[in-house]
Amino acid sequence: MSLIMVVGRQTTRVRRLVARRPWLRWVPITVCALGFTASVVSHRDDVERARDAWGDQVEVWVADAELDPGRPVVARSRRMPLAVVPAGAVDDDPDGAIARQRVGPGEIITATDLARGSPPGSLMPNGWLAVPVDESTPAGAQVGDRVRLAADGVTIADDAIVVAMVDEVPLVAVPADLAPLVALANDSGVTLLRAP
Repeated sequence: MSLIMVVGRQTTRVRRLVARRPWLRWVPITVCALGFTASVVSHRDDVERARDAWGDQVEVWVADAELDPGRPVVARSRRMPLAVVPAGAVDDDPDGAIARQRVGPGEIITATDLARGSPPGSLMPNGWLAVPVDESTPAGAQVGDRVRLAADGVTIADDAIVVAMVDEVPLVAVPADLAPLVALANDSGVTLLRAP
């Protein structure tokens, strides 16, 4: 007798048995459902054990949405394992403070993310000065963008930050020793070079 015939007869017997006793159909379904439930419970317990292994949890403030420099901070409180909390994470509610740099949604807010005072001074690093830059061709830079400044084909400031827009003219913070050079270059036209 061929294998195909044997398999065909056995299949027919099983189908007749299930047709006479419909409850047999529910046995494998119930076993699969119980196995799935046990797997989910086991996974949940593993997650809880892993969370406990991280140690103590502390309350931190995370950004509700992407924060742009110079904009008010909107944050919410979350409990996170102490092991993942960066140094300088803020303890007090930072809502209403000004963002110094971009912060992504869900990121923990640290003291370096927050500006002291109000823009533009709050966005400037210590020892830097702000200079209005009369761009020869507008680069479309926004407040908080890090840029380079060039004039007559020469880079005059490798690192600068747009700290405000005054009548569509960018106010750019540069190290104090470069501020006079940037102001002088305004006569010939300064170009803001932006990185992606």
